[in-house]
Amino acid sequence: MAGAVYHILGRAFKPHQLAIATLGTTGLLVFSMTGGSKSEKANMPPINASSPEEEDFVKTFLKSLESEEKKPAH
Repeated sequence: MAGAVYHILGRAFKPHQLAIATLGTTGLLVFSMTGGSKSEKANMPPINASSPEEEDFVKTFLKSLESEEKKPAH
């Protein structure tokens, strides 16, 4: 019993080869669309400070809070 063969651009492909290529291409597309790092500025709302010193103070305070969160609890 001969299996089915598809002829695409002059080449013969078996159905399992087409299935593997389809799944691989779909997985690659999903990975490339969801991968990558996001900038942290996009996650934070803008700081509406009245002076540069106030903006620096807020940024320093937020960094200190982030460092406290990363420290393991005893």
